Amino acid sequence: MNKYSNELINNFPEYLFNEINQKKIAARHMGKDIIDLGYGNPDLPTHGKVVEKLIETAQLKKNHKYSVSKGIFGLREAISKKYINNYGVDLDPNTNVVNTIGSKEGLTHLLMSVLNPGDKVIVQDPSYPIHHFAPLIARAETLKVSCLDTSDFLTKINDILKKTKIKLLLISFPHNPTTLTVDQIFYDSLIELAEEYGFLIVNDFAYSDVYFEKNKPPSLLASDKNLKHSVELYSLTKGYSMAGWRVGFAVGNSDAVGALTKLKSYIDYGTFQPIQIASTVALNELDDYPFELSTVYKERRDLVQEYLEDLEFIVQESDATMFVWAKLPKRFNKDSLKFSLDILEKSNVAISPGIGFGKFGEGHIRIALVENKQRIRQAMKNIKAAL
Repeated sequence: MNKYSNELINNFPEYLFNEINQKKIAARHMGKDIIDLGYGNPDLPTHGKVVEKLIETAQLKKNHKYSVSKGIFGLREAISKKYINNYGVDLDPNTNVVNTIGSKEGLTHLLMSVLNPGDKVIVQDPSYPIHHFAPLIARAETLKVSCLDTSDFLTKINDILKKTKIKLLLISFPHNPTTLTVDQIFYDSLIELAEEYGFLIVNDFAYSDVYFEKNKPPSLLASDKNLKHSVELYSLTKGYSMAGWRVGFAVGNSDAVGALTKLKSYIDYGTFQPIQIASTVALNELDDYPFELSTVYKERRDLVQEYLEDLEFIVQESDATMFVWAKLPKRFNKDSLKFSLDILEKSNVAISPGIGFGKFGEGHIRIALVENKQRIRQAMKNIKAAL
């Protein structure tokens, strides 16, 4: 135990992916060619127009100063235009939008801004790890609900609300890791519940722009036109392949966004201004680029799905995200961590065990589509040979 960390940090469990990461690093030190399909780090490039604007604006001395914590107006205006054009949602750039340093930072600080110690938060399980830990950082109590099927998830939420007062529902669709998507009617149902029981809904919308066959995921905010019960976290990370740029937004309810804006004003001075300026180019001029990238992810997904189904995995059908979520064949006894470690050792391929995303993820694996088709094909051949 670290004597200089507090009780909260000392009680954080060991990151469940550490064992795989350590073995992956050790294998590379031994000269092995590890194909890493475990970490959702996009390999596709940021668009050249965005890079060019970054270079251009970074050469101007005026952009080397502190920026604005909530984001420059042009960037906030750009995301507002995207929401009205794509979802029919009218956002005031001054009251309904704040720029965040990626959605992960935005989510954590948002929950710190709106939750009190002991408040109850419903969280999906399995889910992206920060969804489990951001409420704990805010000293809230998490109620983890199985989310392997959206209808069942909605039923379980209804059951909880009948007997438990919650402050916030934290969701993410399209969903990481399961790749599940929902329609507008699903969000309509959630907003009706929020109106009846008086809670805030936060949707991590990080995969909004990675979708296939024109099946564009809907926005939660479109079911809450008055923005009374909802906040959405939008990110350029995946759809525009700008992971390292760390550009995200919290948009929606003015009270919640205002609380986050106030907190951030004490914590940071915003993202480097040339990055913000370049990001406005992505939002204002590159509407087609996310779909170009999504086409690449779809081809990779089809390849992985074909191999896995041939090996008797049950693959979750999906129209979105840059992942494949699959149930292990019965012969592996649902032990996803052991399976992932064995695959790493025997095939030199890193994948993510479902248990790393929560107890209801056990018996599954997640494969990130972050290598080119040739490398992914080789990875799947290696896995097939190992099994």
